[in-house]
Amino acid sequence: MNHLTETEFHQLIDTIRKRPEKTFSGYWFNLVTFKDCHFIQGNINDGKSECGINRNIAALVDEIKADDIKGVWPEIMGHPIEESEEEQLIQFLSSQNENDIELIVPERNLVGPVEWERFDFTGEFAIYATFIYPAILEVLSHIKFKKVLDMGCGSGNLIQHIHNHFPDVVCYGIDINQNNIEAAREMHISNIFLGDCSNVNDILPDGLFFDMVIFSGLLNRQVTKKEEAVSILTEALKRIKKGGHIIITGYSSCHLTAEDLTAMGIEVLHKSIPKNLFHTYMKYHLRQLYLGKLID
Repeated sequence: MNHLTETEFHQLIDTIRKRPEKTFSGYWFNLVTFKDCHFIQGNINDGKSECGINRNIAALVDEIKADDIKGVWPEIMGHPIEESEEEQLIQFLSSQNENDIELIVPERNLVGPVEWERFDFTGEFAIYATFIYPAILEVLSHIKFKKVLDMGCGSGNLIQHIHNHFPDVVCYGIDINQNNIEAAREMHISNIFLGDCSNVNDILPDGLFFDMVIFSGLLNRQVTKKEEAVSILTEALKRIKKGGHIIITGYSSCHLTAEDLTAMGIEVLHKSIPKNLFHTYMKYHLRQLYLGKLID
């Protein structure tokens, strides 16, 4: 199948927008945004099977917010997309720039944060080591930075990777778990502080500023609530030099969107990994990775 050109994409979108809207319901919905286009993906009730059907792009929905499709079994109005068109759209969107397409995952339940005894002994650690840390290192390879802070640094493994790839960079880390801090020190990782990241400005020495701050999992639903994520980022921004950068990513869904970050004075440079947005959810693929620059 030939890939859509930019012109053909917009022609197809115009065709879809002319269709009458219909009601979509499903067990869960995500929102995929590309410039002025908003799509829903998810487990769609097709009226034929008990479990419905998984669709990467089921409908074109204009001006929809994540809150409109939060929870389970949401219902929404949208212009239907045929399955043959879905494949064309997937190919086109998967090839777009990392800052042009965004995956927004609405909140679906009220499950509390996970607590770990020691992060590098958990099942999630393998996912971070295999998928997330390499993605962070790839982004870092395109940025100039000299001093980095890893917020919620776990056992210090990401710091170790950063030091190995960028030996001239000075690394710092904060984690709330004493076992993680001890594990990091066992690996002779220095500049590790014990404490709650929401108190970053009480934990770190006065006058210590960074040109890169990384949130690898900390601002995600598995670890914090949204109001906590906003508070942590707000405090951390006070420790970033003008023109400095942040990275937000992780195994579970990010609380904050590009719109949230922009409202906090951050220029968003990278929103997602487009080639991963439409892979099956049965196997892990890192989808959300935000890179932002503190506006001067």
